[in-house]
Amino acid sequence: MADDQPKNVQGFNDKIGFGMIVTAVILVGLVVFVVQNLEKVEVEFLFLSFTFPLWLVAVIFLALGVVLGWIWRWMSRRRKRT
Repeated sequence: MADDQPKNVQGFNDKIGFGMIVTAVILVGLVVFVVQNLEKVEVEFLFLSFTFPLWLVAVIFLALGVVLGWIWRWMSRRRKRT
């Protein structure tokens, strides 16, 4: 009665996936980057100029890359269905 799940279904704690390991390594690398890059930099875009900490600029571009990658994958999957 204690083992109600089928044998092929694994719980969350039974196995750590490759994706979780990669995510953890990236997050540790990001934290190290943030700690080492606290100085402020000037960012110019078109006619605007901003001053941000370097780590914030990197995190913003990392987030943009993740979002663009997600959109690209979503659009390519959508194209394959039609």
